[in-house]
Amino acid sequence: MGIKVGIDLGTTFSAVAIYDEKTGRPKMIPNLDGEFITPSVIQFTDDGEIVVGSEAKEAFENGENGCVSVFKRKMGDPLPYCEINGKTYTAQELSAILLGYLKETTERITGQKIDEAVVTVPAYFYQQERAATMQAAKMAGLHVRQIINEPVAAAMTYAVTHWRENARIMVYDLGGGTFDVTMVQMLDYGVMKSLETTGNHILGGKDWDELMIRLICDKVLDETGEDLRSIPAALKTVTRKAETLKKQLTQLDSTSLRLRLPEYGPYTVTVTLEEFNEYTRPMLERTGNLCRHLLNGLGMTWADVTDILLVGGSTKMKQVPDYLREISGHMPINHVNPDEAVAMGAAIQVHLPMPEYVVTTLQLKISEVHNDFSELTRFGKVQKKLPPIGKECVLQDALRISHTDIVAHAMGVIAVNDAGTRYINKTIIPANQQIPCKCAEAFHFVTSPGGKNEVEIYVLQGTEAPPDCNIVGKYVVSGITHHSYENPTVIRIQYSYDVNGMVHVQARQGNAIRDLPIREEKVEEDVSRFARPISQSALRVTAGSDLSIVMALDVSGSMKGAPIRNAKKAMCSFVDRLRDYGGKVRICVMAVSDSTMECQPLTEDMEACKAAIREMEAEMTGIGNAWHPFYKIDDILANAPGKKYAIVLADGVWMNPRRAIEAARVCHEHQIDIIGMGFGEADAKFMRSITSGSIESIMLSGSKELEQGFGTIAQEIHRTNAPSADADGGQEEIPVQTWMAVNESS
Repeated sequence: MGIKVGIDLGTTFSAVAIYDEKTGRPKMIPNLDGEFITPSVIQFTDDGEIVVGSEAKEAFENGENGCVSVFKRKMGDPLPYCEINGKTYTAQELSAILLGYLKETTERITGQKIDEAVVTVPAYFYQQERAATMQAAKMAGLHVRQIINEPVAAAMTYAVTHWRENARIMVYDLGGGTFDVTMVQMLDYGVMKSLETTGNHILGGKDWDELMIRLICDKVLDETGEDLRSIPAALKTVTRKAETLKKQLTQLDSTSLRLRLPEYGPYTVTVTLEEFNEYTRPMLERTGNLCRHLLNGLGMTWADVTDILLVGGSTKMKQVPDYLREISGHMPINHVNPDEAVAMGAAIQVHLPMPEYVVTTLQLKISEVHNDFSELTRFGKVQKKLPPIGKECVLQDALRISHTDIVAHAMGVIAVNDAGTRYINKTIIPANQQIPCKCAEAFHFVTSPGGKNEVEIYVLQGTEAPPDCNIVGKYVVSGITHHSYENPTVIRIQYSYDVNGMVHVQARQGNAIRDLPIREEKVEEDVSRFARPISQSALRVTAGSDLSIVMALDVSGSMKGAPIRNAKKAMCSFVDRLRDYGGKVRICVMAVSDSTMECQPLTEDMEACKAAIREMEAEMTGIGNAWHPFYKIDDILANAPGKKYAIVLADGVWMNPRRAIEAARVCHEHQIDIIGMGFGEADAKFMRSITSGSIESIMLSGSKELEQGFGTIAQEIHRTNAPSADADGGQEEIPVQTWMAVNESS
């Protein structure tokens, strides 16, 4: 009978663990050197031998040829990572060699074959990296039952001996090449749930190594005049020793390296802990910003966090716990071995039941459609009223743990905005949804009679606009029945995240209960067309000519002086730009800070609007940002005629952004397009959260650019709402088969 193992496939070190039935706990499996962690380094020798682990790492540090490391960062990249002895290797192929070594050594040590494995990945890995990890394991001869997120695995290891009901654990996972931060809540006895996760899959300890190299180069240049960047032998020495020097600073206040410089001779460069911490502070702050981003997304503060759990070898740096205590007020805990916790958690997961699919939605109520896409539910965020923390206890058996994981990235589709003017990223499954999960959405599929019966679906991960978003696949749906422009076909696509966080796509036409045929094709290299405007004539877009607009200006104390002068000038210019619109335009002017004031009710009198704007002053409704304008906007525009817009201008952070976002969503539901415009200290994420409709939020570097920003909005309003005409030759003609987002339930 074989064994089941958990494998931590790390950037700098990898490890294997199993579940021990006698103790009810996971335990580490040593390698052939008797160590519990194996360096993720490979050496290809001149005589064709492949060396993996500590021997390869030693060869690398001695400057020998044929050594490769840090390849996990390029996982999923189809391009070669290295070329050695005339042969190229991708990161996936190198990972397969490493996994094969771990499999072989584990089987030798235990005397048993590996039947199943759970392999861990960074929570922020995209589809390509996850698929490449699965394939690498398959190439290594492993049967992978599941891949799970590294922070989750670490939290499971921690939970075995430190269970506290309702505890909220922030897992801060800084490895050699990646960074993840995940909020995990312990619910009832043994039940855990990930609440939200974020991270950066190219931020890790190796970046600290690079900064150590730069710091040494700068110091040598300042002290000797010698530029190590132009001395290959010396630079190679520094590169090989950078990680060792960094590690020495976890125990010492300074570390030194002896070099031989061509013009200067022997020289010893010394780096103090204080210098290194100051030089690398921006890297720490990047992790801190992601932690704050996580808390903001949950509507939580540092006070709501029970503990910060340190995971990953790079958290051994003194600066990490010191920095986290500085920004959070919490002393981070190290109740698990940061090098071993991930593998041990994977060893628990490999014995647990596989989770079942849940179904979620954004707007569409699939239960109203007679097919078998299933009933849909929405998963909300953490409630602000948090339950008390229970007493700490020890789980008698690690297999009593039950965990619900989440996906880090939103999944969407390249679609055409409502106005038919540009391509957008239409989210189908939001980020931080429980996995495995499914979600269906309806799209109008515009065709011409006699057209092809196929349509291309470009699947996206993330929230950026195309083509900047991560395009993970191109799926071609066939077997479609055609209709006309006036009676477009409705295609329902169902997206799924499986238990591994992998993407799946299905499609159906109308209320059909059978899936349409889908084939996956390679995404073309040049996708720049998705960034260009779309020809109006290609879609025959028409729209009403009446407009109702609210202009809400932040008049808090920070707007004193030039900011409010520039804002008033830009707003007046915007009013003038709408004089030649052609249809009826009604504008309301509103001030907002600690309260709201309707300076000019909705009117067609443009001069009255400009007069009201000129009379606005900073602090006229209070010095702070305690309130928001969205309830007032909804009241004003609820029964207003024509297309409804609200332009909200702010230069700082609002006191209760969560409450403002919830109120803005009420406007969204009432078909009021909100356009957020920010500058100064305004939060870009907040501006995106309140924005809806076809015009995106606008972030400016300063108040002097406000006129340009309002000009962009005016141009978009003209283009979106004016009666359509043939576009000029500068716009892109798109195929007649086009995805168009549906706002209403179908």
